[in-house]
Amino acid sequence: MDEGKHVSTDTSQHASAPYKAVATRGEIAMSSPITLIEAITQALAWELEHDPAVLVLGEDVGVNGGVFRATAGLQQRFGSARVLDTPLDETTIAGLSVGLAAQGMKPVAEAQFDGFVYPMVDHLICHAARLRHRTRGRLHCPMVLRVPWGGGIRAPEHHSEANEAIFTNVPGLRVVLPSSPQRAS
Repeated sequence: MDEGKHVSTDTSQHASAPYKAVATRGEIAMSSPITLIEAITQALAWELEHDPAVLVLGEDVGVNGGVFRATAGLQQRFGSARVLDTPLDETTIAGLSVGLAAQGMKPVAEAQFDGFVYPMVDHLICHAARLRHRTRGRLHCPMVLRVPWGGGIRAPEHHSEANEAIFTNVPGLRVVLPSSPQRAS
């Protein structure tokens, strides 16, 4: 390999592996191959439809459908009270999510890119991960932070990091990296 050359991988084939599933909780019935993003969109729609406590929030997730279009059409289908556009403030997104989860909601928050997770760390590690233990089981934090990861966009700094290892050894947090549409659903 030449010094200074960057190697990139075409991930378009990886993201569209076909599969079929029976429509049960967490599985979406497919009649044709779909991409990983489409599986995420369908899984979010399924959860929003079947559980009134679920809501989606983040920067541009409502009107614009998210930076990678994973929430496209969800605000039109479920309304702005369940698919919320937030300010461009990751700390607020994480704090709102922890608070909503502590009060019985099931927020699915989105950070637009991996590098934008750092302002969320305090809320995720010091509050979301510890809430159940800190309150001796009285409060729980059933939240999801969805972060686009990988994908071969080859963008600078904040947009192409792989910082998931920060969270893998934190008791109370679970890191999930779905590798196929089936696993994402």
